Amino acid sequence: MNKQLLLVLLIFSTYAMAQETGRQIEEVIVTAERQEASIQDTSISITAFTGEMIDDFGIRNQEDLQNFVPATTIQPYDATIRGVGRNFRALGGDPGVATYMNGVYSEDLLTATAATFWDVERVEVLRGPQGTLYGRNAVGGAINILYAEPSREFNYKFRGIVGNFGTEELYGMVNGELVEDVLSARLNFAVRDRDGVIDDIGGHSDLDGLGTENIALSLNWSPAATIQFDIRGNKMEIDRSFGGANGGGLVVLNEENQAHRNTTNLVPGYRRIDTNNVDAANYAQNDWFDASQPILNFADPGTGATVQAQHNRPGVDFADFDGLLHAAASLDGFGVSSPESAARYNECVFDGDIDGDDLCAATNGLNREIFDQQGVQFTTSWDVSDSLQLKYIYGYNKLSYQRWTDDDNTASVFFDRHFYVNHEARYDSHELQAFFDFGDSWSFTSGIFFYEAEIDQRGDLYSAVGNDRYATGYQDNSGLAAAIFGTGGTATLHSARDRCMVPDPAASCATNFSVANPPPTVNNNLHITQWYGDDGTNPDLNVQHGIKSVASDLLYHTRTERDAFAAYTQGVWDISDVFTLTLGIRYAEDEVTAEENLWRYSEQAGGLFSLFGLDIFTYNLINGGLVADASAPSGYRPTEKVVNGGIPVALSVYRPFKRKDEKVTGRVNLDWQINDSAMMYFSVTSGYRSGGYNLLWFSSTPAYDPEELISYEIGYKTQWLNDTLQINGSFYYYDYETIHTVATEVSSIGGTSTSTLEAPGAEVHGIEAEVLWLATDSITIGGNFSFTPSEYTEDLFILDTGEFDTPESLFPTDQLVRNIKGNQLLQVPEGKANLWGSYVFNLQSGSKLEFFASYSWIDEVYYSPFESEDEKAEAYGRSDVRATWTSPEERWMVSAFVNNITDEVGNLQILREGEEQFFRHTSGTTVPRLYGLEVTYEFN
Repeated sequence: MNKQLLLVLLIFSTYAMAQETGRQIEEVIVTAERQEASIQDTSISITAFTGEMIDDFGIRNQEDLQNFVPATTIQPYDATIRGVGRNFRALGGDPGVATYMNGVYSEDLLTATAATFWDVERVEVLRGPQGTLYGRNAVGGAINILYAEPSREFNYKFRGIVGNFGTEELYGMVNGELVEDVLSARLNFAVRDRDGVIDDIGGHSDLDGLGTENIALSLNWSPAATIQFDIRGNKMEIDRSFGGANGGGLVVLNEENQAHRNTTNLVPGYRRIDTNNVDAANYAQNDWFDASQPILNFADPGTGATVQAQHNRPGVDFADFDGLLHAAASLDGFGVSSPESAARYNECVFDGDIDGDDLCAATNGLNREIFDQQGVQFTTSWDVSDSLQLKYIYGYNKLSYQRWTDDDNTASVFFDRHFYVNHEARYDSHELQAFFDFGDSWSFTSGIFFYEAEIDQRGDLYSAVGNDRYATGYQDNSGLAAAIFGTGGTATLHSARDRCMVPDPAASCATNFSVANPPPTVNNNLHITQWYGDDGTNPDLNVQHGIKSVASDLLYHTRTERDAFAAYTQGVWDISDVFTLTLGIRYAEDEVTAEENLWRYSEQAGGLFSLFGLDIFTYNLINGGLVADASAPSGYRPTEKVVNGGIPVALSVYRPFKRKDEKVTGRVNLDWQINDSAMMYFSVTSGYRSGGYNLLWFSSTPAYDPEELISYEIGYKTQWLNDTLQINGSFYYYDYETIHTVATEVSSIGGTSTSTLEAPGAEVHGIEAEVLWLATDSITIGGNFSFTPSEYTEDLFILDTGEFDTPESLFPTDQLVRNIKGNQLLQVPEGKANLWGSYVFNLQSGSKLEFFASYSWIDEVYYSPFESEDEKAEAYGRSDVRATWTSPEERWMVSAFVNNITDEVGNLQILREGEEQFFRHTSGTTVPRLYGLEVTYEFN
């Protein structure tokens, strides 16, 4: 009875408060269905932000935006909506969420969002497959960014922001008419700078800063009342201290399942020991027990029996990890890390909650991100008649992206490994649309779409301190290298490919997945020679258009060319004033040509040593990898020449690919207009994402087939209390036939590789809702929530080489296979919520003061399909406050803000390393507490 009374009181108080306001919710016009319509009349789950809302909420980046959109997370370069995204950036694949700028498709989310949302007319986030009105595949949804168009009136606007971490941002816009009633122009710019927010304990500049400059010019030409031309061109440059993203987490979360770094063991891997084998004469035996070192206990995954083990010893125990060494064990000298250095590094391991004041990482100070982009969006529309409109959309985007990342997460100058990537891309698109009204009841939207993309990416893992181990050739005094691998020229990045570029190439040079070489056959081209080093003199060991490094141990070059075509049509039938039926169909084809080239340092033939009466220990003594040292506990000291996997070699590989995917998708949707304030829709939509290639690491599964799903959705859009309360929401179910997921496999050329695989089935259930309430003339309350349970529904057995409890050096790989059926999908938080409110004081001077506050919460997220606790980002929240004074004539606005009041830092992405890097888990993080002052002047 008390609960019922409370409910009645709540209803009456809500009604009474509503009577105090003369405001009503303003209509928001969107172009989600490629034509302008009210968001309340659009039968799609959509969140839209007008430019005014973006300013009021203080949305300036991806992290800000995602807080106000249900069932959506945004990573540095990709987005995930309702569990559909791209959880691994395989360079031969497509994103799951399509991004559009003024109607032009952008394959790179960074292009659309890095310049912030300054001078934006509207941002629309569409949730669910958008397969019958968009030229590109949008299996998860679409993000539409529509920039403010030139207008006839002269006006300008400037904004400046200052804040902590050295924040300095300047924005400007000038708009006006160049030719009366015919030509208008709009120029805007944004300059953003901020110091890093992650302390670098290596003594270098702080990490994760800002350094963005963008300028854009828009023109609107209307030579006749029925014809309009719109063109926008922009140029953007980013030069900032890098702070963590896909493949480059800088903040260390744990290592070997521990909240501290391993600063004692130089080489990766483990060996089973016999605690009775303690005789010093048996030192070279693999199971010899070193009483000075701790015993590690593992459980055999097959029998459950306890396995006693110790870490591998440099130069003594065979370990096939391509010669990788652990830089954390060389902080004060090669193979030497003092207790003082270890303690300092362990303070920068964040196994639990992260406070922004504590955030730190260790690098050599080379972390940097450079992005240079130029783009054009052009649209012309022609109103042929009252019932027919034609529109042509052209898009051009060219970009160059460079990034330096510390790969070993240390500032060691004795052993170091850095990653550099150079990504160059060009995208062209053409789209022709027709909008046709047939009588009073039927309307059609049809289009054809052409898309071309070229992506060229080169990467370099090298030593910034020029480790002699990789810079110079390996002198093999045993003579085995020459006997096994010969004495010819060195393998280089493209030497395997060059051996195919001859008049009569080998059969293995045939293009994979082509008519002449259909799957499942996969051709690899391999070229192996002795290791002759990388001293900087060989041009094919430098990155074209990039750095000329020395001491590289791995180089790659991938190239992708995509030609895509789509034709679509969607018809809307107004059956009556109450019911509307929408039917859509789309045909899409993607033809992708790709190649991958890889060169790396490797250690081979260690298993053959016994044929020559040698072992790893003796081989290292012969070649100087181990030297006698009475001060060392073992009596031997490793040098930079130490090997554990065999003879140092240079390995070059080349694989070409070609594929074509075709698919027809459709949509059926029924709208039910219950009354003037409420509507429901019922839809069934098929979604599709083309297949692709696992380029870069020579995966055993080089290609993956398209992703397909069927979405069933019931949605509602309502307004209540005299249009002061708006509640929109939906219930949905996704039935995946196949879903792309990231996994680890044994590579075709040894070791393991990260691959995108096709999980044969998955399900996503979802509930989401958005609320906007004009409670009084002064109070506005809003928010959203989503609940998105998901699971893999079919068997998929994946090799798990990233679990410390079962290292592959101790257990055969067939015992490390896990079935992910029943596990939660990657990067899908089950729960997500946001609540915000504003209060406006009207001052006697005619000015006003507005207070705005919001709280956002994101549930825990898994970043591996195994639901491992070590690869889970914990749930986190963020609280923001903002106060804005507006002058009487609304020309001046002054805002003070604090974002992330509690200074709680969340993990945007968790990156897992395998045994070769001591099972280290790293992260890219959210920004700590940020506060500042914002001043805007607008003349209109």
